[in-house]
Amino acid sequence: MARNYSELSPHDFEVLVRDLLQIEFGVRLETFPQGRDGGVDIRLHRNGEESIIIQCKHSPGRNFGQIKSQLEREADKVAGKFSCRYILATSASLTRSNKADIVDIFNGVNLDQSDILGMDDLENLLSSHPEVEIRNFKLWITSSAVLDRLLNSDLYSRNSAFIDKVARRRRIYVHSEAFSAAERILESSHVCVISGVPGIGKTTLAETLLVRLMSDGWEVCLASEDISDVERLWKPDKKQAFLYDDFLGQNILTGSLNKNEDSRLASLIERIGHDCSKRLVMTTREYILAQAIQTYEPLERAPGLRRGKMVLNLAHYTDIQKAQILYNHLYFANLQRAAIRSTLENRSYRKIISHPNYNPRIIEFVTLNFGDSGSRSADFHDYFLSALDNPWELWDRIYENQLSRAERDALLILSTFGEKAEHDDLLTAIRTYEESSYGVPSTDARVLRKALRKLQGTFIETSVGIDIGCDRSPDNPSGPNLAFISFSNPSFVDYISAYLASHPDELTRLISGAAFFDQTLTISLWISGGSYLQTRKLPAIRLRTGDEVLIIRSMKKLIDSGSCRWASPGKGHRRLRVDTHRRWLVTLKAAAHMGHLAETLPLALEICKELSSPASSNFYEFAYDGELFVQLMQILVRYEEAAPLLPKIRTRAAEWMIENASEPADFCEALMLYTDVHLTFENPEVSAFGEESIRSSFEYFAADWDLGKAGEYSNSLDECIEAKSELDAAISHFDFPPGVQATHLEDRISLLQDEMEPDEDMYQEFDEEQRYFDASSGGSSKSQISAVSIIDPIDDLFETLADY
Repeated sequence: MARNYSELSPHDFEVLVRDLLQIEFGVRLETFPQGRDGGVDIRLHRNGEESIIIQCKHSPGRNFGQIKSQLEREADKVAGKFSCRYILATSASLTRSNKADIVDIFNGVNLDQSDILGMDDLENLLSSHPEVEIRNFKLWITSSAVLDRLLNSDLYSRNSAFIDKVARRRRIYVHSEAFSAAERILESSHVCVISGVPGIGKTTLAETLLVRLMSDGWEVCLASEDISDVERLWKPDKKQAFLYDDFLGQNILTGSLNKNEDSRLASLIERIGHDCSKRLVMTTREYILAQAIQTYEPLERAPGLRRGKMVLNLAHYTDIQKAQILYNHLYFANLQRAAIRSTLENRSYRKIISHPNYNPRIIEFVTLNFGDSGSRSADFHDYFLSALDNPWELWDRIYENQLSRAERDALLILSTFGEKAEHDDLLTAIRTYEESSYGVPSTDARVLRKALRKLQGTFIETSVGIDIGCDRSPDNPSGPNLAFISFSNPSFVDYISAYLASHPDELTRLISGAAFFDQTLTISLWISGGSYLQTRKLPAIRLRTGDEVLIIRSMKKLIDSGSCRWASPGKGHRRLRVDTHRRWLVTLKAAAHMGHLAETLPLALEICKELSSPASSNFYEFAYDGELFVQLMQILVRYEEAAPLLPKIRTRAAEWMIENASEPADFCEALMLYTDVHLTFENPEVSAFGEESIRSSFEYFAADWDLGKAGEYSNSLDECIEAKSELDAAISHFDFPPGVQATHLEDRISLLQDEMEPDEDMYQEFDEEQRYFDASSGGSSKSQISAVSIIDPIDDLFETLADY
């Protein structure tokens, strides 16, 4: 299986040849930028003379007959010009006879057949020098060596969509210092948190890191919902790398993470920091991470979060790398020659590279969408600068003018689903919206398929999976196949929130036409979350008179509707069960936030009746999640009519939570029923007695739990540290004097630490490997091979597009 050289640009190919011959000859070669090179791309210069001249011709997928005229023009250009050794490297396929013909063509230079390198010769060199392939990522990701390791293992069956996605984007990838920096962080801390503004390349960097680890035999596991995905997939002593993309996601916008998510995440980071067989890569937007650290004390205290943090910004891209990103998108895009020429005239590409709003995602979006814009090819550069001046206007032009109504509706409805939508759920939601908005639904499966095909790549991406939550059939024992649709550009959701701020009629139709409760939740977040959702200052979404009541009524109507949210456990997908209790809380919260308690008074009274009834199963469902129960009580106290029922409910809940407590956090949640919920109809003495009972129960529990966990985890330092962290957090929450401590766990941790010896061999091996790579590439970054040319390298890079 040969490597796919067609994914390389001429610049990529030249760097590859330079790196290969540098290692092969054991010398440092000078690189000349593309363009008017006078027949010289690379050279060896010694004692004031040129010893070797190397010319590169990138012609992937072609044979000698197809490149012969190009070689003849090159031969005429260099005839009689060089007396030193001349080497010709091409990505075309050459036979022995072809090489003899090439020697005849280049009779004016010192070219031997052995110095003509075709594709097969390059393959041979890459097999001899695999470290070069590793450094040339775009070639490495499609090499037979890597694909054999990935495709012929069970890793591919579990991560096929992930691998395919990375492979699709390899053509435009530009290797920057950020990759090496992230690798160093991951090696030293085992945890790397990549943050930055939208579109800067966080997910691409994270995915590249994970594929690199995968090729070395690490099992890659993707966390899609919360930290429990990592805990569930954890295999002791197995090399595992976890990717938790957008790990704070939209959860931070609701005012709370999932149950104990902050503490569990902090514990996991600490645990992985001490485990050489585990790696964790997480991405998030920088402003969301800053807010989370301020809001959640366990995250603020997590040293691994600070050690592993890396803010990805444009400083990681040199001007040349920014130019290469633009160059790759132009080179591989399906653009007319006039469009390319418009960026070359008067070196106009420099205005794009130096633009303050330069962003890899905008570069990609413009080059992909220009063909459908209706603009003249000659105006491409002006179109590009306009998009950089105001990216939101670009979204607006495309959404308003380049899409059909079916395509716009599909995007609008998809944005209300959150992370992803299953195809049939999306179709149901679109038809419900159309029926509410236009009277008659007009979109069927055929129309939706056509719309999704148009949106694919630019706006959306699709993936497939198995519904493991459904009954199997003899014809399909794995379960029904599913198609999931998600945004390829997450910032489009930000655009939709801004769009709705100036289109109130559209917002009203969206609220009225929701088919799933989760859609109404997303819309309410846009309204209440405001600037948290947005990547730049945008108009707030303000509801018109009557719309607030409309959204509350819509939420009430859909409380018992089916779920449109999916989890991805193992090799399949499972539709999440309807969490009626959390929907109750969300609906009451929305009514309280909007000042319309009267709209939900019947619901509040119904909930109180349920929770106070000894026969109610809903009570146990709610009490099981103590944090949720506390939030519910904080909302219910606002309803005067419900207040008399709450003391009985609180006492019952506290007693049940203590009786069934199994973790320190359970006692913290029980205590919050008294410290964070203030009831007017309860006798103060009864309240004080209830709180004291919880404190006393915890004191006895803490001593037994400390001793029990120290024995249970007697041989696991990581689990002992995690258990102590949980107990310490609870002790701090109860504000106990120093006498209440995790004494047994502390002793066990000290003993285990004394028994451990640092694995110096691993770090020495890494250091030696790093020194070897540095030496093979000419030393450190400060002594990298210089580009020797009187012409600016960026200008020379874009010169090659003149013949495009």
